[in-house]
This record gives sequence, structure tokens and C-alpha cells, in this order.
Amino acid sequence: MEPKLSQNRSGAVDLTKVLATCAVLLIHCSAAPLAALEPGSAPWLAAAFYGSVGRWAVPAFLLCSGALMNDPDRHLPLRKLFTRYVPRLLAALCVWTALYECVRIYIKWGTASLPELLLAAAKNCLHGTTHYHLYYFFFIFALYLSLPLTRLLARAPETELRYILFLWLFLSTVVPFLQYFWPFSQMTSFLHYYAMPETIACLGLGLLGFWLRRHPPKSWLPPLLLFLTSFLVVFSGTLRRSTAAGTLDQFYLDAFGPFPVWMAIGVFQLAQWLMAGRPIPDWVRFLSAGSFCVYLVHPFFQLLVNQYLIHFSVLSPVWAVPAQAALLLALSLICYVILRRVPWAKKWII
Repeated sequence: MEPKLSQNRSGAVDLTKVLATCAVLLIHCSAAPLAALEPGSAPWLAAAFYGSVGRWAVPAFLLCSGALMNDPDRHLPLRKLFTRYVPRLLAALCVWTALYECVRIYIKWGTASLPELLLAAAKNCLHGTTHYHLYYFFFIFALYLSLPLTRLLARAPETELRYILFLWLFLSTVVPFLQYFWPFSQMTSFLHYYAMPETIACLGLGLLGFWLRRHPPKSWLPPLLLFLTSFLVVFSGTLRRSTAAGTLDQFYLDAFGPFPVWMAIGVFQLAQWLMAGRPIPDWVRFLSAGSFCVYLVHPFFQLLVNQYLIHFSVLSPVWAVPAQAALLLALSLICYVILRRVPWAKKWII
């Protein structure tokens, strides 16, 4: 999910981006029933399944970005980074933030005066309070701005690089998770000194993506087992904590928790195994190229569809979630086909 990564094309990266795009749609389409339904009920279990099985999407996108951008063979001087990639991301963030603020004003029209709505929109833009899904921009900014460092680390000897990756991911995913369990919960203040924030975790995931690209799996079984085991922990943990609380508990659904990250690793390696020695299918190229646009525009279509076309919230999540996700994917891809024909839009916002 970054502008125009055409060099050093990887079939595994393209396929992972396609799958991650679908996973994002499942997450967002299952969010409403997950929050509204009674935990443990049959409809809630269906929504929890979809919400859990796609929880790896954001870490997978970061793996894909890092797999390409951290490649030492890729020519990426500072001048190119700060005159091409960063300005494009900044322009896209500004445009989409403004567009979604316009949508927010339209939805709240009549609840306050126009000057008040415009002032609230201006404050949101100034404070970085973007539409919920645009938070990803801040993660990808962290990854991009740190590329001069991580690209140096990518050149480290194999043993040292493995150690760096282990320490980085342990401190950014495992330690923040463990601090809520005994005996680590008894020394929370101590662990806080070591826990890395999510923005720093993005750097490690990007570097891990590069390492994984250089070390494809020899078999499909280990990554599949890694994905399934991690998914079962996410699903069962969410079920157990939510039923105990009587409402949705998102502790295991944190995208930067260890299990969603391991799910992302499993998907990435499965994509490597599937695409090894094979040409990239045209449909994978197309969907991968449109993944950024789909991610950016699908919440608009979700609002539009639920308000004016189909009220998916009153339907069973068993089929309503995948049906809504498929519809949003189709509408978003139509939007991508249109926008990519507009030169400035293709270059700056999708």
C-alpha cells in the first residue's frame, strides 16, 4: 500500500496485498455486528470469525512495503525518498482527510450550524483526527522516514540481522502483550521501559518483510500451521474475554499483537510458496495495483451502501459480512479504474 512500487516486482508481495485488501474489508464489515451483538451468540460468533481471520491485514501491508523498500538492490537516495514517495503520501493523506471531512459534514448536516461544522473539520485536520482507517498513513510515514536506517540494517550479516529482528519484534509485539499476564503484570512499570510503541513496530515489520522475501519457505505446511494456530488463539481469546465481559473485548484483536503479526507472517510465506517460480497473474497485478485505492475509498461506499441501498446490520453476519465485503470491493475497484485514468489522481492520491 504505497505509491507505484513497480521495480523489483514480487508475486508474493502482490498476492499478499490482494489478500490483505480482502482481509481489511472483512474486518470493517464485521466491526458493527461484533460491537452490537451479544458475545457468544451464533451471529456474534460468525462476525468474530470474520473479524479474527482477517486481523493480520495491517501487519501484512507493512511486510509488503518493507519487503520492497528495504531491498539494498533498490536505488533509493534520500533525494528520491523526500521528493517522490513522502510528498505523494502526504498529498494523499491531505486529500483523503479533506474528502472524509466533507462526508462527515454531510452526515452531521442539521445537527449544528455550517460554521461550527467547518470549524470542527478544520480542527480534525489540524489535530490529525482523520477518518478511522486513515491511521495507516501514520504507520507508513514512520516506515518511510526510517528507511535510511532500516536499509542500513538490511545490509547487516545474517546472524546480526536475525538478532535485530528478534529483539525488535519481541519488544514491540510480545512484551506489550505479556505485560497484562502474571507475573509480568506485577512489574508493569518495569516492562514499560522496554515496550516499543506501534510506530516503532512498523519499522521492524518492514525489515522483517525484506528478510522474509530473502528466505522463502520450503514447504506450505509450516506457514499454514502458523496462521491457523495464531488465528485460533485470536478467535478463542476474543470469545473468552468478550463473553466474560458481556461486551466486545478487543485485546486479542490488536493488529500489532503477537498473534495477528504471526498470522501475517504465515500469509506472506504462503504467498511466497504459491508464487515461487510462477508468473504473476494479470488479476493479481490489477488487484494489487488497486489495493491502495480500495483501502482508501471503501469506507465511503460502506456508508453509502448501508444508508441508501442495503442495511446489512439487520441481516445475518454469516453471509452479510462477506457479501458486503464483496460489494465494497467491486465498487472500490470501479472507482480505481476511473481514478487511474486521471493523471493527477493516479500520481498523487491512489
